[in-house]
Amino acid sequence: MSSSSTYEPQNAEWDNVPIDKYPPAKWKQWKAGTASDEVKLEREYLRMKHSVQVANSALLLEKIKVKLKLTSAKSIGLQGTFPCKPGDRSKKGCPNKQYTISLGFTANDIGLKLAVAKARELDLLLVTKQFKWTGELLGKQAQKILPEEKPPKLISELIKEYEQAFWKTHQKNRQSSRTWESHYLRHLKKLPQDEPLTLEAIETALKKTQPNSSSRFYLSWQLKKFSEFCGIDAAKNITAYATPNPNPTIRNIPTDEEIIAGFDLIGAPLSQYASSYNITYPDQWQWAYGMLATYGLRPHELFAVDLEAFTSPNNSFHLIKLNPALTQGTKTGERNCGVPPLYPHWVELFDLKNIKAPALGGTLENQTAKLHTRFRTVKLNFRPYDLRHAYAIRGHRLRVPIKTMSDYMGHTVNEHTKTYQRWMSEDANLEIYKEIVIHRAGTTQEAMKERIKELESENLSLKAENTTLKAILIKHQLEEFLT
Repeated sequence: MSSSSTYEPQNAEWDNVPIDKYPPAKWKQWKAGTASDEVKLEREYLRMKHSVQVANSALLLEKIKVKLKLTSAKSIGLQGTFPCKPGDRSKKGCPNKQYTISLGFTANDIGLKLAVAKARELDLLLVTKQFKWTGELLGKQAQKILPEEKPPKLISELIKEYEQAFWKTHQKNRQSSRTWESHYLRHLKKLPQDEPLTLEAIETALKKTQPNSSSRFYLSWQLKKFSEFCGIDAAKNITAYATPNPNPTIRNIPTDEEIIAGFDLIGAPLSQYASSYNITYPDQWQWAYGMLATYGLRPHELFAVDLEAFTSPNNSFHLIKLNPALTQGTKTGERNCGVPPLYPHWVELFDLKNIKAPALGGTLENQTAKLHTRFRTVKLNFRPYDLRHAYAIRGHRLRVPIKTMSDYMGHTVNEHTKTYQRWMSEDANLEIYKEIVIHRAGTTQEAMKERIKELESENLSLKAENTTLKAILIKHQLEEFLT
């Protein structure tokens, strides 16, 4: 008889003894001398029943409470007391109930070994209280009881959702796009994109950065926000790699004399570079340089200047206004006033009203990058943004109130004091001290000397007047006496 036979050996009898009542240990004696296919199936059934009993005895010695059960002549199941299935409950309201679990183990020697291993595994989950009903354990019931399990999302998919959440709270423009790219996406790209977000993936990304580096500091900051968004508690793991906020790179802030000298240098003829930067005349570089130096602009804000308003005859104070629409949105929206030149004579010195805006071409980022490249090419020892820092320090030297300087520069008072006063060198601080304290003290001493002279003169005048009055009084008294 073939293995696919539908014959059920459990229904067999021998000498009026049902096969289930026959001692399994005597399986070799079942219908001895008979070799038909049906008897072979009956004998194999008894053999497996005996093997299951032996296996359960071994499990009992190991104090494993999950047992094996021959559920049919062809399969082995597991039997034990488990937490109630979802939607099920015991008659006495107990949280546990006895179940027979069919996992499809074939009733043969291989299936027996697999069933024993699974019994040990489930018993361990029960002991450690980690047992959960899964689709594998529930079998056909899983479709009715458990919701369909979806595969975990990949990190690349989570980043897209994170970006969508970002744009719900940010206006989409050039500046915010740059913020997303540089402050968010740049750090999140260090995670493996084609894997689910796990604690291991987060720690792997952190290990790739150097301790006490700015890259680790900002990566940690961003991973905390990202993991919270994804609903993963990774705070402790990230904190273990925490590093203090590194000190910023020391900037070389140019003095006024260096800035004036740099104006000639920025326009130095460099014909070999002219074609690559798509600029015809060196004085276009000088005009751009002069605007950055005089008004403390961010490099990209140079291309947002309202040139018509700047050159208007009514603009007697040489104010400049910035139009964010010219650069598809910038931080210039923070300004609520025109930006003045702290040194008005620089407008004439650098000939800024004679507009020679550089025609650099390309995107705004490319144009800004070419400004930085030009500074390096002519070997200036400072960068375009350093001219902005010099403008901030110049405001302190001229004793412009911090709130006013913050408005001129387009940021908050906190940002101004935190960021820009950091770059004030020892020389700059000393210069401010000389101009504000020493000069004021000197002016006060001169005024005091003049005042002392005035008081001395008044004192002499009062003494003379007093002498005259005394003489008149004596004469008046003498006349009264004689009369």
